Amino acid sequence: MNLKKIIMACLSVPLLLNAGTISLDKEKIILNLKNNSTNVIKFPFVVQKASLTTETPNDFSVSSKNRTVVVIPTAEYPESESGDLLIWSTEGDPYLLKIKAGGQDEQLFTMVSNKITTRPTSKAAQFETGRIDTDIKRLIKKVVSGEKISGYKKVDIKRTFKSRDLEMQKEFFYDGGKYRVEQWYIKNISNDTLLLDYENFYTKGVLAIAFEVKKIGPNQISKAWLVVNKSTIFNELERKRIK
Repeated sequence: MNLKKIIMACLSVPLLLNAGTISLDKEKIILNLKNNSTNVIKFPFVVQKASLTTETPNDFSVSSKNRTVVVIPTAEYPESESGDLLIWSTEGDPYLLKIKAGGQDEQLFTMVSNKITTRPTSKAAQFETGRIDTDIKRLIKKVVSGEKISGYKKVDIKRTFKSRDLEMQKEFFYDGGKYRVEQWYIKNISNDTLLLDYENFYTKGVLAIAFEVKKIGPNQISKAWLVVNKSTIFNELERKRIK
């Protein structure tokens, strides 16, 4: 069934879906979607595009048309699958929603507007000096000490990745003006003491890395903090969308 037929079918039988109105003013937006079913999200603006973040599993099918986004989760283990959905308006304003595959009912969500913008808020602009080195040092110092960052919003992630020697969990990130600051837990799952190498953690968009300790023994857990250039994140998502 093509996208037009799916959307028309959903909109023609709204009484079969659980309606929910959600404000984008909320600190964190979580949409609990029914697995292997059509879930409809309606926006108060025309959707330019809808994209999953690069870290989101391939268990979500996403399509958009006019003011509507259709999400169909196909998770093998829905209780453990979640991801981030980025929505752009025609003005280029992005909105971030967390989606989960564990809902019991098909959903019709109606979103009311307020935007998460990539442009710095007034508080973030005051915090950021325009000098990258100075901004990065201030951001890492604030996050490591557990302080709030003016103009930045904390978003919980708790997403786990594994390599041959390390188990890494992205615990949360602070999202603000030009940057995103991520906190990671790193566990040594090998039988050897490991020396953490900065070069192994630099990926596209990462501007700086700080480790709690450089050496971690077997089964030891430590922390790492990454400062990421937000424009690189959105440019990479746009590249994947066009590809």
